[in-house]
Amino acid sequence: MLLTLRDEKNNLVVKDMLDINFDMKVENVKDKYCVRINRRYKFAEEYFSREEAEEQMLILANARNNIEQELRDF
Repeated sequence: MLLTLRDEKNNLVVKDMLDINFDMKVENVKDKYCVRINRRYKFAEEYFSREEAEEQMLILANARNNIEQELRDF
C-alpha cells in the first residue's frame, strides 16, 4: 500500500507503507490537524477537526496491521 506524505520541507512524497517506521500522533498545524507519521513525514491530507485526524490515524494503523497479518498468513 502506498501512502502520500509530506516530508520536513513539505515536499510531496509517496512511500510504501511497509518501508515506514510508524510513530504516529495528531498535531495542530495552522488551525487544521494532520497525522504526523514519524519525525520525518506527515500524512499529506489535513483535517478540520482533531477527531477526523484521529480517525485517519486509526485507519492507517489498521491497514498496516492487516498487511502484516496477511504476510504472516502467507
